[in-house]
Amino acid sequence: MKFAAALILAFAVIAGPATAGTSSASPRTTNNDDSCDIAVMPAATLLVPYFEVDFSAGQSNASTTLFTVQNVSAQPQIAHVTLWTDWGYPVISFPMFLSGYDVQAINLYDVLALNRIAPPSGTSNQSPLPSNNPAGARPDANTSNPNFGPTEPFDCAQGAVPQSIPNTMLADVRTLLTTGRGGNSISCPSGTSQAQVGSNHGAKAIGYLTIDVVSTCWNDVPTSTGYFSHVILFDNVLVGDYQQVVPRGATSYAQGGPMVHIRAIPEGGAIGSQPPTNLPYTFYDRLTKNEPSRTFDRRQPLPSTFAARYIQGGTGGFNTQLKIWREALTAGDAACNTYVTNGTMTIAEEFRFDEHENAVTLPSKTQLQAASLLPTTSSVFPPVPSAAGDVAGWIYLNLNNGGSTAYSAAAGRDFRTGTTTTVGPRQSQAWVITTLFAEPTYAVEMTSPALGNGCTPAPAVASATRPVGPAANATP
Repeated sequence: MKFAAALILAFAVIAGPATAGTSSASPRTTNNDDSCDIAVMPAATLLVPYFEVDFSAGQSNASTTLFTVQNVSAQPQIAHVTLWTDWGYPVISFPMFLSGYDVQAINLYDVLALNRIAPPSGTSNQSPLPSNNPAGARPDANTSNPNFGPTEPFDCAQGAVPQSIPNTMLADVRTLLTTGRGGNSISCPSGTSQAQVGSNHGAKAIGYLTIDVVSTCWNDVPTSTGYFSHVILFDNVLVGDYQQVVPRGATSYAQGGPMVHIRAIPEGGAIGSQPPTNLPYTFYDRLTKNEPSRTFDRRQPLPSTFAARYIQGGTGGFNTQLKIWREALTAGDAACNTYVTNGTMTIAEEFRFDEHENAVTLPSKTQLQAASLLPTTSSVFPPVPSAAGDVAGWIYLNLNNGGSTAYSAAAGRDFRTGTTTTVGPRQSQAWVITTLFAEPTYAVEMTSPALGNGCTPAPAVASATRPVGPAANATP
């Protein structure tokens, strides 16, 4: 009885007391800003919008993606890494155990080519925690997190974190991420049809990855039944960064930056806790279709419109590529053969502006998958205006995909006002990173500025009465 009472008290602190005149639409937010603006702050989910690992060269010459996760809290945490195809299919997940104030680096070439997760001993901390740190900087015991599941942290803290991918699955993981098809050891695609769930990249594994703070070392992917009710947690304690390394002898370069930091609002609570949130929809919205609440994950939604800088200087000058992540169309329980729709999602609108304010658009809408890396010379983007001959400028991207029946807003309706929209039920989520590089070894990478946030209503197509520009700074 005392244990049950403690749980009830903890939930009351998180959700706030019910009072007259208070509705579920206006919850009390605890210990973080109630905002749809994405900032580099401790988060409950981290996103790497695009990763790439090249299997065609030996280890010393292969391009690869590295990422590092930090636990900025004193309590131990479990971080759940999921690798997705570029069509938004979750291929495999693995846990990382992080002691208080721990930091862990992962090289995806190690994971996918050498089948080693955080060599030489995995991500568990087997050594005694330091006891002589200055006051205020001492990690708590590895058994101290009250939100761990009933079998945790024993499984993680005592060495049960996997150090490799099971051999029965390894070949399918590689082929799914390189060709978009796999065998029967992974649930989708299965059978003889071998449905396509990603693009064919030849010898390159390409996709995106997410990292969630969770309660257990289970390796369930986010589309698994019970992931949100029995696995995911809500503490904003993770920060992280990534690097893309391209070793090519005299033309080697590396790019990187912070991951996308997505906070839980409100934060905190045990497995399955459901305090109300002011967020109109959430980052994992397409996967919470069968949950008691569509906003169960409480993760901030991402925007859909961006201003991407470009330089197309040719040989000897800077050139530009865009890393683009887009929210998929399929629901969490989607059939294998429906993932193809995530490979051909419409881009609502694009304009390219040069440095003399000349603008060009495309005569028809183009399509793009869930994760991609494209040079700004690609036909997916409008061509450079010819009037001034400029080699630089910026590209307006409205990456809204037009909406999906998997999303929680009613089709064709604005999720905030209830009025009819011209592009979709709500804006679909996206993220854009600008990468600038020049021969032989110069490279820089930056997040493209968003022109709205995740609470912004679906942007209408530009017109004389509604020109391209920043959206209102919407709040939940």
